[in-house]
Formats: sequence, C-alpha cells, structure tokens
Amino acid sequence: MIKKISLSISLALIASAANAKQPEFAADHCKATQINAQHYQNFPSALEEANLRHSKIKIVKESRIQSKLNGKSSESNSDYVMGISATPSYIIPVVFHVYGTVHNGRTVNDAVIIDALHRTNEDFQGQSADFSDIDPEFENLKDSLNIEFRLASIDPSGAPTSGIVYHPVSSGAGNYSSSDVKNDHWDNYKYMNVYIQNDLYADGVTNNSGVAWYPDTGMSDDGLARVAYNGAYLGSNTDENFRSVLTHEFGHFLDLIHTFEGGCKRGAAKRCTSTGDKNCDTPQQNSWQMNPGDGGVLNCMGETINWQNFMAYSDQYANYTQDQVTRMINGLNSSARSTLWSASNLVATGSE
Repeated sequence: MIKKISLSISLALIASAANAKQPEFAADHCKATQINAQHYQNFPSALEEANLRHSKIKIVKESRIQSKLNGKSSESNSDYVMGISATPSYIIPVVFHVYGTVHNGRTVNDAVIIDALHRTNEDFQGQSADFSDIDPEFENLKDSLNIEFRLASIDPSGAPTSGIVYHPVSSGAGNYSSSDVKNDHWDNYKYMNVYIQNDLYADGVTNNSGVAWYPDTGMSDDGLARVAYNGAYLGSNTDENFRSVLTHEFGHFLDLIHTFEGGCKRGAAKRCTSTGDKNCDTPQQNSWQMNPGDGGVLNCMGETINWQNFMAYSDQYANYTQDQVTRMINGLNSSARSTLWSASNLVATGSE
C-alpha cells in the first residue's frame, strides 16, 4: 500500500500537547455539514431547490447505466493512464482569489496554485497513483469523473487574466456573508470562485482547511457560491495526502456530502438514498475518525467502509464511487452549475 503521512487527529493533538503548539488540523477541518445545514435552515427555498435537484438523480443514474451498456459513456476516465484527459466531458472555468501570500509560513503563488489544480484534476479523473491502490471491496465501485477545472483566461471585463487574483491579507471567506466574497467575486454563473485565506472564519484559527456550499441558485445570484480554502494546505504546501482536501471541497461544490454524515445506524441501511451521504455504495461510518490506524474500518454493521473516499477524512485519499459520480453529474446539470461548462461560457471565459 502506498504510504502517506497520517492525518490522525488524535496524533496531531497529542503532538500539539507535547510541543505546546497549535495542532496542524482541527477536528472539524471541513465545516460543510454545519454550514450547509444552517443555510437550509435560513433559506427554506434553498432546501426545496435541493430536494428537486436530488429527485433527478435516479434519472441520471439510469442514463449512465444505459450509456455504459451501449458503450457510449464519456464521464469515466478509466482509459487514460497517468495524465489528465485531453477531451474532458466537463470544463469548469476557475478563478482563485488569494488573500496574502504567506499562510502558516507557506507561500502561495501561481506555481503552487497551478500544481494544486492539476493534481485535483488527476484526483477527479482517477489518475492519481492511489486510485489503483484501493481496498478490494471497492475495486468495482470506485469511479472517476472526466472533468477539468481550468483557470479562466478572460476576466469579467473581457481582459486577459491568469485566473489568479491577489488581494491584501484578509479573513472570513468561510463565513456565509463574507464581505471579501461579496466584493471580489466574479459572476458565479461564469466562474467557479475559490477564495484562498489563512483564517477562514476570522476567529484567529489558522488550521481549518476548507469549506464549500452545495449548488444553490440563491447563492449564485448573490455572488456567494464558492470554495474557501487555506493556502497552507494547497498543493505542495502540504503532504501528498492532505492536498486532496481541495478535491474534497470541490466535491462539495458539486453536491457531494461527507461519507460519515449521520453516523452509522442499522435501520438506515435500507434508506441509503435518503440518509447519510445519500449514496448507496458508500457504507455508513460510525464517525469521521475511521482509518486503519486510528478508528478501524468496520462500521456498526461489520462492513468495511470506503475510508479512502475523497469525501471522508482519510489517511489515504484515493477515490469517488459510482453513485458519487452520478450525484456530481446531476449537480453539474443543476441551474446553479450548468452554465459554468456551457460551450458559450467556455468561449467567454477563455476556457475552451
């Protein structure tokens, strides 16, 4: 098995106590569960939109199955070998807003961002080395999405851009009504906005990794759709495993839920499309802390969990599953995301 630096929260906390310094990772290093639940509570219409969107997943799943039977499927990228696809099924124009260039002593620059985005594309397309190093229980369930997140080369005014914009040091991009997000966003229907800050919640904590919201037209209308991410954990600024937390956050942006959502309950197994992460091929988890080294990989029903899943907190990020890819495709076709990859928008943003 490919060895990676462990993300064990318990070990990080022990090390912190011994060295009297802040732990590298917070226990809730991605707060997507909380912030999305709060969003639906604050905006009931957003929950109605989500429910309507999710009602279409079954149709997408049936279509994918039929396409594979007919040999016409183009979403999976299993035919490519260690190199991102030259013909992605989906291209998403991205702009990175960077606030300050030193995060926890790590420098954020164009090279770091370009590398991080490239490796995130490898993750989605199943081109990372770990995709082939997966527990046998999930060998036939793992899946990839032939998508490329591509830096925009034309800005909202029609001028050339690198797709990377630098701003003075600031914080709070992880808070719903962040003034930075409101003031600096590019049209959410044309660009995927990624905000790189060190203190995501303006609370003095600099070890939260990232957060993202699910597709929502209300947020896109208000310029609030985003991924907020800590530059200290971007690409080569962290270890090879933890840099995939950016992949994790991009998964949220495309409508994926944490695999450990709701814990493990025997009665929920028969309601897998409406409980937990709402994907039937990702077994329930007892808690977020389940890896071979710190919590075991068997859930409350004795099933092996997909602990290597990008939507878990994993010691070895490696894969999405078939149902997760179906859910992302459904998210890509939602009103809040479909304009991003439209042919006309790719031309308008210089991303074709």
